[in-house]
Amino acid sequence: MAPERAHADVERAATVERAWLSDPLRGELSSTAIARGYELLLVGGAVRDILLGRPVGDWDLAGRGMIDLARRFAADHDLRAVILHEDFPTARLILHPGDPEGFVDFVELRAPTVEQDLSARDFTINAIAWDVRGADHLLDPTGGVDDLERRLVRAPARDAPARDPLRTLRAFRFAAELGFAIEAETGGWIRELAPGIRDVPGERIGQELLKLFAAPRAADAVQAAEDLGALESFFPMLAAMRGVKQGGYHHLDVLGHTLLALHEVERVINEPALILPRSAEAVEAWLGSPVNRAAVRMAALFHDAGKPECRSVEEGRIRFVGHADSSARIFLRLAEAVALPTHLRRQVVRMIRLHMRPLELANAGMAAEAEGRRLSSVVTLRAIRRLMRDAEPAAVGLLILAAGDRSACRGPASLREQRGRIYEVFDDMLVRYLDWLREHRERPTLISGNELMRELGIAEGPIVGELLDAITEAYADRDITTREGALALARRLLRQRGGA
Repeated sequence: MAPERAHADVERAATVERAWLSDPLRGELSSTAIARGYELLLVGGAVRDILLGRPVGDWDLAGRGMIDLARRFAADHDLRAVILHEDFPTARLILHPGDPEGFVDFVELRAPTVEQDLSARDFTINAIAWDVRGADHLLDPTGGVDDLERRLVRAPARDAPARDPLRTLRAFRFAAELGFAIEAETGGWIRELAPGIRDVPGERIGQELLKLFAAPRAADAVQAAEDLGALESFFPMLAAMRGVKQGGYHHLDVLGHTLLALHEVERVINEPALILPRSAEAVEAWLGSPVNRAAVRMAALFHDAGKPECRSVEEGRIRFVGHADSSARIFLRLAEAVALPTHLRRQVVRMIRLHMRPLELANAGMAAEAEGRRLSSVVTLRAIRRLMRDAEPAAVGLLILAAGDRSACRGPASLREQRGRIYEVFDDMLVRYLDWLREHRERPTLISGNELMRELGIAEGPIVGELLDAITEAYADRDITTREGALALARRLLRQRGGA
């Protein structure tokens, strides 16, 4: 090894050591390994992230006798060790109870030598190790350090993705998280082996998809999957979108528009102040949740998935009647197959089903402006509130999706000034809704469900909820302002239903 390369390796090892020893309990683990003769290696994502200057999410240790070491250390330091897997010996040591990142995982080496264990891992950038007993160099049998510098996701060999087809999807997840490219030969293996993902349990796929769509460069990763010919292996339902012409506002086929819309949605996610400057703080707060970020990107990818089956041509005009509901059903089939969380499913479905409404409302308001009327005469607070109420808990996401969807239409033929005005309208809609929501939450509740049942002599059931919704709506519009007004409205609605 050349002197300068050897020096760089020592510096990298020192960087990893400093990060490891920043927690005194991890330092105690090093001392225990030395005292009791355990070979103990920090492996995988921790080393990778330290070298990239990223926060470490998982501290993974590998060696021999790992469950025994975890139990001994836990007993010596009054900590808790949890056995995660007996057949593939894995234990979790809780260093700091209550801290979601305050743990260390111990995994038994799964090959006769450390080098063989590392070489069998998914990607070279995850196959770098450091001996926590104080080594002054890194173990890097597959060239992972060089690939970090080249910003490449590379499999050590074809056998790596062949052993576990989920790794074909995971490659794109790492590309999305790190902003890396997929190395050319690895891309060829992925294209060949990606169809095998159909044999992977759905729950494992769902976990990867959540991480992929929450990542900063998910749109680039999805585009890379399309360019490599692997996208249909992960999302077979998208194949029908390719080549479906749209006309009207659209300059791309359905799949091309969808991929561009995903990029545009991601642009809003990564820089909300450029598109929604007045509401950017609230948008950023909503996007602070990885599930929310994943949800709005998934909504972008599937918002037009139902267009191929809904396409018709009437008097020379291409139409897609009912495509929003069809797209939502297509997404739900995927969500159920890969066990996506219920909260995320609800968000994505509502965004997909409602994705046309913000643009329709904005266009109607702009048409009123063109006629010399005020935009607010059409884009009323009541209209905004009803749209957002229908979209909750994804109201913010719906406007992000609408902005990205609009940006992906017409391409060069779309006037910058027109797009900019639509974004201003979306921004204003969100500001007005958030202002109203803040005010509404500070206002007292007029009447409870129990009070309604007692005053009106009705039994518990759906009618109570319907009456409360009507009261809330009228109160929001200031049609009623008192408890007596709420009761009067409820009695009137009951009479109209024939209930009194």
